[in-house]
Amino acid sequence: MSSTSPAMRVSETTEPEIMKTLAVSAVIWQLMLNVMLLHYQTTAQKIEIGILYDLVKFSAPMFIFAIAFDLAKLRDTHYSHYVWHKTKEIIGPYLAWTVVYMIVFNIGNYSTIWNIFKGVVLGGAAPQLWYTIMMFQIHLLLPLLTGLVLFLLKNKKNIIPVMIITVVVYAALIAWYSIYAFHNTQHPGLIQWDRLLFMFGIYAVLGVIASTYNQQWRALVERIRWWALPVAGLLFILVNHELFSFGLDTLNLADASYLKWSMVLFNIALIIIVYGCTVSLIKSGSKTLPYFKFIAKYAFRAYLASYFALRLTVALIGDYFSDIPLGLNLIMTFGITAFLSFAIVYIVEWICKKIMALFRRSASTSSHQTTTQEEGASSEALAKNSIVNSRNTSAARDK
Repeated sequence: MSSTSPAMRVSETTEPEIMKTLAVSAVIWQLMLNVMLLHYQTTAQKIEIGILYDLVKFSAPMFIFAIAFDLAKLRDTHYSHYVWHKTKEIIGPYLAWTVVYMIVFNIGNYSTIWNIFKGVVLGGAAPQLWYTIMMFQIHLLLPLLTGLVLFLLKNKKNIIPVMIITVVVYAALIAWYSIYAFHNTQHPGLIQWDRLLFMFGIYAVLGVIASTYNQQWRALVERIRWWALPVAGLLFILVNHELFSFGLDTLNLADASYLKWSMVLFNIALIIIVYGCTVSLIKSGSKTLPYFKFIAKYAFRAYLASYFALRLTVALIGDYFSDIPLGLNLIMTFGITAFLSFAIVYIVEWICKKIMALFRRSASTSSHQTTTQEEGASSEALAKNSIVNSRNTSAARDK
């Protein structure tokens, strides 16, 4: 990427793009920490893994906020064309990677058509794929988001009832999930309700409000972001206490649920802090902005490839994986996994472009040959007509 002036970088890089790159990094960390928990079993190591896991639990909320922020800016979009475009952009790669994960890692778990169907619909072929199922729904709800934007634009005071209704409904959803879905051994399938977008709806509404009244949102964030730091710190202590209260001997990172109020408030505080930092980066014309732009371009596809890259990383390190000190292993594994995730999708894109170029060249050559043959046939016909006309003229003269 060519170097640009700060002003140009400000216009090119947006806050949601920076947030999406951080969210992708958080997904990789979550996958990685689940693997680490299988290899590091001392109490101190489990505590370190649990604390880090809670810290990076902002991935889905930040993705939803950033996507809703962008969607709120769309106007006069043809809905069917938009959905078809997003289906090709999101569902196409998702299905391709689902097939890869099913064949390479889980072939024994998908022996029936029903299991395959559930794996595809619920995103069960790899630990991170459920995000795609949940996030794609926000694109399907574009008319609803547009309606919300128009309602907010009628009167700034409409933000108040929208937030009150959102909080009340969301509180009811979290209460239901905590009582009837979370740790429900009789109906374990209920926990998969987190695949539904409305279970993360508060972040979508917040993203729409932030985008609709962006100047006011920026001013608010810049005013309160430093106050959000101690609040986030206290909430972070609370979510860690809740996770470890289940017991260190049987530590399960799935117990660090997105759908509890402590985690929701912690994630909102993080969104405020991170958004404030992105505004500062953009205002200062930071030299890191082009890198965020590049990463954001491949973020979704790299997220899809991240579990494959992680398994490849663990295989490359081999038997020494458990012998490496946890802190060093975390840094090394993240670096290799992140690099492989983006390298894989970049190479796949390069190959696909080359194949498409060959097809286009072949189609162009065929078209050119057809045109040449038609022109040749036309010229030949003209020549024959000319000869016939000449003969007719000569015959007329002889008479």
